Amino acid sequence: MASTKLERQLKLLAELLNAESPRTAQELRKKVGMYPDDLVAFRRRFSEDKKELKNMGVPITVLSVGDSNKDTESYYVENADYYLPDLDLTEQELAALNYAANSVHLLNDMTDEEALRKLGGYQQGLGVETLPSETSHLRISSDDILPTLFEALTKKSRIEFMYSDHPRTLEPYLLQFAGEKWYLTGNVVEDNATKSFRADRMTDVKISSNFQEFSIPDEVKGANLLSFTYGDDTPVTALLRIDSSYIPWVEQNLDVDVDVEPDGSGLAKFSVLNYDIFIDRVLLLLDHAEILEPPILRQQLIKRLQTIQDTWGTHK
Repeated sequence: MASTKLERQLKLLAELLNAESPRTAQELRKKVGMYPDDLVAFRRRFSEDKKELKNMGVPITVLSVGDSNKDTESYYVENADYYLPDLDLTEQELAALNYAANSVHLLNDMTDEEALRKLGGYQQGLGVETLPSETSHLRISSDDILPTLFEALTKKSRIEFMYSDHPRTLEPYLLQFAGEKWYLTGNVVEDNATKSFRADRMTDVKISSNFQEFSIPDEVKGANLLSFTYGDDTPVTALLRIDSSYIPWVEQNLDVDVDVEPDGSGLAKFSVLNYDIFIDRVLLLLDHAEILEPPILRQQLIKRLQTIQDTWGTHK
């Protein structure tokens, strides 16, 4: 649930920053594409997201369009209020910043390069080597490239990086989080094709200094992160009933929209091409989920449970 929420709020922030004009709640709902279909549920979640972004210091401006109806309110984030202004530092001041950043710990898992980038002071070749010192420096790992990727998304700037020993130039569209990994989807300029990449496998990431280099399509299909959708089994559509308390887990970990029934339980559909892996996922829910359709998956689940029971009996 936390990863889905984070991704949704990041996409909302990106839309607010990139909008050429203020957006209504319904326009943002369509652009973000991660809000519930139910209008009441959407308004509640949208309100929660706005509140949390404001609590984090995001300056969201609300404009009224004629009356008090919330649907007629529009929202935007002024870039000048969100980003730090150019501090107009001298070369000596930038060098001093680089020296200080490489000599101390930075808080909140922020790399020294990212801190300097936010100050407008990061320059290749302008590091501690420009200031002679025998002091040993303790640096935070620069492996975390998420701030750079998010900056590229918000500014619509191209990035260059190495992936599997091949250079890539990408127009980033979408950043996803699943299974403790981040995935970046975008248009590979060399191939003119939409592809997805694991962020922790990207190296030598460089962001273009240009803004608004591309447009993000209205419909972007991200990385398919569900292993049970890959396989040689006959394709089937599985219908799963989930206990109410486990709906958030299913939505987060199985990347699916769950329809809530009047009794509070949830129904979700999955495209399955690997029966064994899907059964593995269902078993994680113990007795809090039931496969309703198709019969072949129900039979596979019963067979698996019988095997587990027999194994347990043998070990006892």
